[in-house]
Amino acid sequence: MTSGALENMASRADTASYVTAGAGKVNPAVSAITLERFERPADIEQEWRELETSGITTVFQRYEWVDANIAHVLPHVNACPAIVLGRLNGDAAFILPLQIVKRGPVRMATWIGGDHAGYNFGLWSRQGAAAMAQLQGAQIKAMLGQVLTDVDCAFLQRTPKSHNGLAQPLTGLQACPSPTEGYCFDLADDFATILARTGGSRRRKNIRRQERKMRKAAGELACEILCDRERARLALDFFFKHKCRNLAMQGKTDGFTEPGVRAFFHELLERSIGMEEPLLQMAGLFAGGKLRAVKGTAIHHGCANILFSAYANDELAAFGPGSTLLYKHIQQCCERGLSVYDLGIGYEKYKDSWCDIIQELDDLYASFTPLGAAMVAALRFCEKLKGRMRRNPALWRGVKQAKAYISRRASSQIV
Repeated sequence: MTSGALENMASRADTASYVTAGAGKVNPAVSAITLERFERPADIEQEWRELETSGITTVFQRYEWVDANIAHVLPHVNACPAIVLGRLNGDAAFILPLQIVKRGPVRMATWIGGDHAGYNFGLWSRQGAAAMAQLQGAQIKAMLGQVLTDVDCAFLQRTPKSHNGLAQPLTGLQACPSPTEGYCFDLADDFATILARTGGSRRRKNIRRQERKMRKAAGELACEILCDRERARLALDFFFKHKCRNLAMQGKTDGFTEPGVRAFFHELLERSIGMEEPLLQMAGLFAGGKLRAVKGTAIHHGCANILFSAYANDELAAFGPGSTLLYKHIQQCCERGLSVYDLGIGYEKYKDSWCDIIQELDDLYASFTPLGAAMVAALRFCEKLKGRMRRNPALWRGVKQAKAYISRRASSQIV
């Protein structure tokens, strides 16, 4: 097939491009790998759900997450889906949910989900992962280049080095450590045991003291998982409102105000009603019958992934409603029999006091044109610089203060 024919096929929404891996140079055991490209998750929903159920993935690559993101967010960021399905001997072996975005003149493939997707692993069967792991980086790059014919480069951020015991099969590509990492801990033990290994006596006393102060100021406390549709919606809107206010006070930009993002999370909430493992489940702390703090969680294969949290900056804010809700929510997740509590990416001091597992992440790169190679070199330089700054606490604190000052100045000049 000519390159022109491949380009024509890739540009059509309902047609896939078939590519044989590494023609003539691949281990015979993996020579039956083929790639297809799609623009709609619905075109491969059956394969997607099979891999989601029996394979290895994160909640951020589940079918509903990606489908809702495509519907609500991609139109506002001028991105188009480029979903890659890999088959091994005709069976679905992996899915890479990618999007094509433009950065100046450069056409770049990135993970669907952007900054709201914490971990980007793709979806893999163990057989597909084992077959891909036999390929050299140049062979993987050539395979992707043949199906991503309208792309200059790929920039795959925050890709776990391993997930659920499976090493990332794409690590043959160029890789640099991400400037951030993930933080989680095991829930296999009961809550008392978890507290014991994380300064439990002191933590329990602090929470009880905070609860007494909140009860005295406002009345009875309740921490609830909000399964009722209307109450969950109100909790999500509470989050948007108070997160925006709290970030504005710090001079920070609120990514949840970007076009389509709030509609995306409302869609996740709607799709999650009645799910055994919801993509978005709201929890709330009530004091005197009034909502004071919320937490949004996605659950996948027994792992509670914390997506966001916020508290009201009211008369109870000084008594730690956010930390009280976290404490109670972890206890509830233990009682529900969940296996892992993941506080997400990015270092925060409070995560140190709970987490004993650090998820190492890589940024993966592939260039397909000279322009793409130049972009990859620039991206790698920027990400390395960002990583060095993050690892220098004083320098990173100065960078955040400077960004906050600039943001506040910009906001004050808006008429």
